[in-house]
Amino acid sequence: MEADLAHHYPQTDYSDRWRFDAAGRRRLTLRRIGVLVRHLPVDSSTAMATGSPGWTLTERLLADVFHATAGKPHPGLPQSATQVDPSRDKAIRAAKARAAERKRAIEAGEIT
Repeated sequence: MEADLAHHYPQTDYSDRWRFDAAGRRRLTLRRIGVLVRHLPVDSSTAMATGSPGWTLTERLLADVFHATAGKPHPGLPQSATQVDPSRDKAIRAAKARAAERKRAIEAGEIT
């Protein structure tokens, strides 16, 4: 993260976190660090380490052009994190059914 901050915000010295101004306030606050980190580009190392696919808007638009001209999705297009995994969905449904059955059995006094 420090390397990303130094690369994308060269005017910010991360070691200012431990330095104080004349009034005794930190020169770099946690709030400021949070703002900088939240606005790092999607292709930064920090963003990619926390789950970003690393594609900028320009790259996504170029992949759309590829899709429109080639008739198939770009092979490097990152998969959406919201895609449904059928086996996971089935396991969740089964767990909910087991929980409902257990709740029914507890309420009926069959188990304690």
